[in-house]
Amino acid sequence: MRVLIHPGFHKTGTTSLQRGAEAEHAVLAPRLRLVLPHDIEPVNFAARRMSVGANAKRIAAFRAAVTEFAQGIDPGDPRPLLVSSEHLCGLLPGRKSVTTYAAAPELLGQMAEVLSDQLPNLSLSVWFTTRAPEAWLKSLYWQLLRSQRVTEGSEQFANRFRDAADLGAIVAMVAERLAGQADVSSTRLEDCGGDPLGPLGVALDRLGVSSAGLRPLARQNVQPAEAAADLLALNRSDLDDEALSAAKTALLTRLRKAGETRAG
Repeated sequence: MRVLIHPGFHKTGTTSLQRGAEAEHAVLAPRLRLVLPHDIEPVNFAARRMSVGANAKRIAAFRAAVTEFAQGIDPGDPRPLLVSSEHLCGLLPGRKSVTTYAAAPELLGQMAEVLSDQLPNLSLSVWFTTRAPEAWLKSLYWQLLRSQRVTEGSEQFANRFRDAADLGAIVAMVAERLAGQADVSSTRLEDCGGDPLGPLGVALDRLGVSSAGLRPLARQNVQPAEAAADLLALNRSDLDDEALSAAKTALLTRLRKAGETRAG
């Protein structure tokens, strides 16, 4: 039974992969079993809690959620299984007290142990999408400017999250934690451009699943030019939280419509 876990990272093409796979579900269904974030929310919730602070109770809750998920998998189905959820690495750095993906090795180690116990003849792989540090930091900054009242400039922000941007180091730690349990690998988002399906095409290739009949994927979560500066100015304003949220929504709507007009 072939299972490929794609646990992110955030800001590395995960949304494009997931939305593309969901849009092509009718074509993929005879070839592949697909599990996306909304399919395993109890697992995601427990993973996020563990990333804030792991203790025996939270580890047990995560293992219980993974066990329930595993028990719903039909081991007799010959189709390979792709599980894609960036939440399996925990919270996005910058959320709550989380500053890196340090929880990922233990999260994926616990998950691999449960899946191995629950699924006979399991062939498990863990595959990450990564990204060049500067590009990843820029995307993280944009994301947090949108959702939080981040007021520091981009250089100060990048210095604060420099360790989080070393995604390769986390992949290496996951590989060490899962030695003997799963094959662990990664592909940089920048190296997925040669495939018309982007990261989804790479995932399908790793599972030996044909991509015939699938449409090329559009990019998702594209940052509009100069938007970060506009959001930073709003965050530094004296607007209260409610007014700030409304102003951000108006700005992002305006930028999205302008982008659609240019594309059209």
